[in-house]
Amino acid sequence: MRVRKAILRALKAHEGAMTVEELLAGPVKGTPVTQVRDTLRHLIGSGHVVERPKGRYTALEARNTATGRLGVNPRGYGFVATPAGDVYVAGTDMHGAMHNDIVTIRIYQHPGKLGPAGEVSGIVKHGNERIVGRFEKSGKLGVVTPTDRRVRGEVLIGRDGFGGATTGQIVVARITRFAGPTTAAQGVVEEVLGLETDPGVDVEIVIREHGLRTEFPPAVEEAAHAIPDKIGPVVAPRVDLRDLLTITIDPVDARDFDDAISLEAHETGWRLWVHIADVSAYVPWGSEIDEEAVERATSVYLVDRVLPMLPERLSNGICSLNPGVDRFTMTVEFDLDRSAKTVAYKLYPSAIRSDHRLDYESVQRWLETDKGWPDDATRSLLTEFRTCAAALGARRLERGGLDFESAEPKVWLDPAGKPLQVTLREKTVATNMIEEAMIAANEVVARHMRDHEAPMVYRIHEDPEPDALAAIGVILSEFDYPIKDLGTASPRTFQRVIKFASTRPERLLINSLLLRALKRARYVDYLDSHFGLASDAYCHFTSPIRRYPDLIVHRLLKAQLAKTLDEPNTAAMVSELAELAEHSSVMERESESAENDSVKVKLVQLMAEHIGEVFPGIITGVTSHGAYVQLDNTAEGLVHVMRMPDDHYRFEGDRFQLVGERNGKVWRLGQEVEVRITDAIVSDRRIEMEWASSGTSSEGDAAPRSR
Repeated sequence: MRVRKAILRALKAHEGAMTVEELLAGPVKGTPVTQVRDTLRHLIGSGHVVERPKGRYTALEARNTATGRLGVNPRGYGFVATPAGDVYVAGTDMHGAMHNDIVTIRIYQHPGKLGPAGEVSGIVKHGNERIVGRFEKSGKLGVVTPTDRRVRGEVLIGRDGFGGATTGQIVVARITRFAGPTTAAQGVVEEVLGLETDPGVDVEIVIREHGLRTEFPPAVEEAAHAIPDKIGPVVAPRVDLRDLLTITIDPVDARDFDDAISLEAHETGWRLWVHIADVSAYVPWGSEIDEEAVERATSVYLVDRVLPMLPERLSNGICSLNPGVDRFTMTVEFDLDRSAKTVAYKLYPSAIRSDHRLDYESVQRWLETDKGWPDDATRSLLTEFRTCAAALGARRLERGGLDFESAEPKVWLDPAGKPLQVTLREKTVATNMIEEAMIAANEVVARHMRDHEAPMVYRIHEDPEPDALAAIGVILSEFDYPIKDLGTASPRTFQRVIKFASTRPERLLINSLLLRALKRARYVDYLDSHFGLASDAYCHFTSPIRRYPDLIVHRLLKAQLAKTLDEPNTAAMVSELAELAEHSSVMERESESAENDSVKVKLVQLMAEHIGEVFPGIITGVTSHGAYVQLDNTAEGLVHVMRMPDDHYRFEGDRFQLVGERNGKVWRLGQEVEVRITDAIVSDRRIEMEWASSGTSSEGDAAPRSR
């Protein structure tokens, strides 16, 4: 049971207040006292608990206020990221707040189906100083309508603020006066991007909508160019591992390499080295480069470019574990027995020289065919690594860890940015090998810091809300799965569902629905569990080139090993861990949303070339206004009920289906269908469809249990 839940349950059940000592003697016995105090501190900050005199604590009957960033869904509702987790806010409860605003909310006492809910009680800071939108001239004024459907309301532009924009162009407007209860926002045009149909404007819109940084400030670039392009002397405590056979395995189109592995097999198991780029050796806390990295918090991988967290001289140069060159790293060295149990480990700064830059596709081909190996040493390493990684994965699954299936679309573009085709990246033995090694390294570091009671940024994944799981149970029942009740599911129950779905046509849909039902993993400065990995301590340590929390963890680990946690720079960083963790979680979501949007706009462009053509697909969503269908290339569109002229269809929300009033036809979630593309509106990132044949569905044919 998670410590947070155990404390809340104990405080609510106890008459009167409880001390930390009483909690340690009962519900959280065996938990480190620092973890209990940190958890109480965050429960107080989120309004769940109040501290009484003499160090006693009680649970609040009604949750009070919290502050966080509001993220609005295009459908009108939103979530506020708070120390207590995400809080749902209905569109009617935003009271004028906009997407990305920092707001104060009053949290309701009882969670709804989407978790805790609340209403905005005040705006602390506006998050949208600039809006990207479509400019229209209206008399002497201009109007900018946001392209981002998460941002509500228009911006009025005075005639002196047009900035050369003409009707129909996409512009960036700076807000000079925010909207009030009865007044619209006002602003001036700062940048004209061009027409929506101009090459490159589509992705530029995505970049501006998500407030992403495309250029590094001159001072940051100057600081980066001052860093040598070769490592310095390898002196203690740094360990020289340059003679150890070391490889990297990444996507074929990867440009930066922040993790490498070495492996030796023994009769009783393996010695595994996970080497991670030592970015902290070049980016100290508070430096020019660091301050920019904090703001970005993550690299963003758009469909046509990468917006890196660090300048290219670092991300692709001195920090990247390129083959044949010496690099500083942080190494996790651990001994595993044949069941992949860690029997010993070491953590230390190191220096390596990667022998081979390998890609997933080549490694997978070599493993499948046992042909084409670069050399015998690499063959031996990779075949042993496959066995070791399989044991690590089996051990993780045995304890309840989840292993979702997914298909990631890769849209290939011509030099002008026009989409040509889509390929799907799915998990393979090669990708799983690296993933298992990285998970294991992350856990070793997290547990090390936990056991030494050191300050830390952890990656946590909270238990799903029972109501969200109950809705999935209805769907599983419709598909005639042997597991129909997920209301209080453990990770092992999820495992059984995933395994049952693995050989069925709807497997990707079921995996997607399960993922949607789970809460999002996030960064925090206190210890808690990770539901998806069934891990009692987890962190992100393995990607400091592209994730800021990993860079923080490197600095903290180095300081703990060197016993310099009280050094001024480290102490200053520790004082800001909570804020840094929350900001990193927010930026992670923003970057993922931007990445998805950039792919989506190219998928819509691609399907615009196929108007009138018929494609197979699967129904991935059913609402009162129609059915959403995903094609094999992951493009998704809507068959609106208005395009179902053969009958009037009734929406049955409890069973996620549309039922014809007269003919009894059924369109339900997970059903395999054929659709015709009728329109593709790139500006709205929307694809419209119709059934290819009105006879595709029937009560007998449509039932998922019949397949």
